[in-house]
Parts: sequence; C-alpha cells; structure tokens
Amino acid sequence: MPTIIEKKLAFDFADGWQVVKYDQRVNPETGESAGFYRRVIEKGGVQHVRGVDLICRLPDLPERLQFIEVKDDRKRELAVGPRHAELFITVMQKVASTLAGLVVAERLGDVSLLPYACLGQQPAIEVALFLVEPELGVPATSGENGLYRLAKKQGVTALDQRLFAKLAEWNLPFVLYNLSNRRPPDWQVRDLA
Repeated sequence: MPTIIEKKLAFDFADGWQVVKYDQRVNPETGESAGFYRRVIEKGGVQHVRGVDLICRLPDLPERLQFIEVKDDRKRELAVGPRHAELFITVMQKVASTLAGLVVAERLGDVSLLPYACLGQQPAIEVALFLVEPELGVPATSGENGLYRLAKKQGVTALDQRLFAKLAEWNLPFVLYNLSNRRPPDWQVRDLA
C-alpha cells in the first residue's frame, strides 16, 4: 500500500494505485531527489508555474489520474475571505501548470513520470483539494463563534462551488476533502501532527 507524507499528513492509498509527489523537493536527510517539476520545469527558469502536491494513477483501465493538492492551514490566521480566494487561484494555477508539466514529461519520455505522463491517451482526471483548516479557539457557546463558524462554512462552500464550476469547464471533476466530515472514499489520511 503506497503511503505519502505531505504537510504532517500521511496519505495511504490502496494496492494497485501509483502515487508520485509531483512537487517533491530535494531532501538531503533522506537522499530523495527532486521530482520532475522541480528538476525540469522550475529549475529550467520557468516562472509562475506551480505543481500539485500528489498525482495518482488509479489501477483502472482506461487510464484515470487524480491530482491532489494539500493545504494544512492549522498554523494560519483565521482569515476566511481572502484565504479562500487565494486557494481558488492557487488550485487553478497548480492544475494548469501540472497539466502543462505532464505534457512536457510525456514528450521527453521522463521515466519518473511514465505512469502519469499519459495525457496523449486522454485519461479521465479528477482534482481533489484536501483542506485542513485551523480549529476555532473560542468556546462553542459564544454567539460570535457561531457567526464565525457560519461564515467559515459559507466560505468553504463558496470555494468548493467555484472550483467545481471552473474545473467542470475544463472537463475535470473536482472534490473537496478534509479531516473531519468530508473524508475521501478511495484513500485514507492520518494526522501526524
């Protein structure tokens, strides 16, 4: 069973799944080399290009890919509006950049991305945002906390709807997951914090 650690979260995938940490940085402690995105795209001087955190190839035929972007905001300030607008832009930029990177990897025949660089076969691609938001520090009995929870929920719902609508225009289904009430059905996440 493949397991990937990303931002103090362990992602466990079923047997048969292939998973790569697309935006992998060089890790001198473990000896891991940088992933294709860091080695070829970013290192080549291309600016304003960002990659999703994980790319999965499901064991199904025809080919199916899943792009997973992980955002662990537990140490961030509790700014709902601007953060959700920023997340929309980030996810859209990373999806577009990852698609472009996979085209380059496919053209180059990059061995590290061979199972994922299959866009010429027109695989189905799903985009997932795994969002962990900070806990509220105010007791649940406070009226202000209730209003904040409602605003936060509405902000997440609006983000979900915007990403769903925009990615649907690109023929890419979108899903939003978190640690509590919207857990992914196809893989598991463990909190290592």
